[in-house]
Amino acid sequence: MKNNLLSLLIFLVCAVTTQLLSQRVWAQTASASMTLEQLKAIKAIKVANLDKDTYFKSGGFILDRYEERPAYVFTYSDGITRKIYLYKVFTAEDTKELGLLAIYQNTKTNEVKPFVIPGASADRKAWDAYIDDLKYVGEKEPGLMSTLTFVLSREMASLMSGGGAKTEEGSGKKKEEYNFCFAPDAPVTMADGSSKNISDLAVGDIILGYDAKTKTLTPTHVTRVDAHQSTEPSGDFALAGVWLSSVNELTADNRNALTAPTLVEATANHPVLTATGRKAFGEVKAGDVMYRYDAATKSVIAYKVVQTEKSVRSVKSVYNLITESGAYLIGETVVLDK
Repeated sequence: MKNNLLSLLIFLVCAVTTQLLSQRVWAQTASASMTLEQLKAIKAIKVANLDKDTYFKSGGFILDRYEERPAYVFTYSDGITRKIYLYKVFTAEDTKELGLLAIYQNTKTNEVKPFVIPGASADRKAWDAYIDDLKYVGEKEPGLMSTLTFVLSREMASLMSGGGAKTEEGSGKKKEEYNFCFAPDAPVTMADGSSKNISDLAVGDIILGYDAKTKTLTPTHVTRVDAHQSTEPSGDFALAGVWLSSVNELTADNRNALTAPTLVEATANHPVLTATGRKAFGEVKAGDVMYRYDAATKSVIAYKVVQTEKSVRSVKSVYNLITESGAYLIGETVVLDK
């Protein structure tokens, strides 16, 4: 009898805490109403590595580790270690926040159980499905309900005290993280003038950087390499395209000597250097001026944008660099750290 009452109490606390948490979190972000179909699709997402996969796209959704925190770890008197991983869930199309995904893991059996927590404005059927999971799935796994209740209560307490729940600006920056990247085969200009695929670079490598203040090229160290993998079969990261021609060629008298424009690819939000300053790659227009490496003079020269395209191809993985100089060369074109 006592065990039944305790289970019921934990169930009620978890349900109420979830509702309060959802109201607090989604009041601060641009959100969308989760449907029952979306809940089922999110629940079916498989996370390959729960400790390493903190931010990725799958099935039309973005999963972002809640506040970038590691797993909550619990070791009970039965000697079994249990973990809770918490993700925010966004729509991939417009990055509207839908809810939370809590993944419970029993490290002894390695079994995982996902719980999709709808946002405050979600469809009633989605909430009913979540409550059913709490009751019928949670009751079958010893320790699950208590760990989940603790995590949600802890996050709720953090929100009430003013912690957690990043501002909309910070959240927006995080959601756009995937947009600041290049294809794996994007050629990075090394310090000696050779090139290497961005996917083959590592922290500590010396590449050719650009100092915007002095307008000079300078060797710079790679301080971080970001890599993101899509789980979509068709490739999920769209690359925009910009075609460049040398300003000198465009103003030359001998038009027959013109070479074919050079294509540069990047995700739409990656910043590049233009004659008017920093600009997102997707906002570059025909007539804008960008800068490319000239091997003959070992400097950068002006290139004019002659054509742009919103999507030239899609890739399954994308990469980004952080450098000491804050700028480097992709396809011999000056790009900026995000």
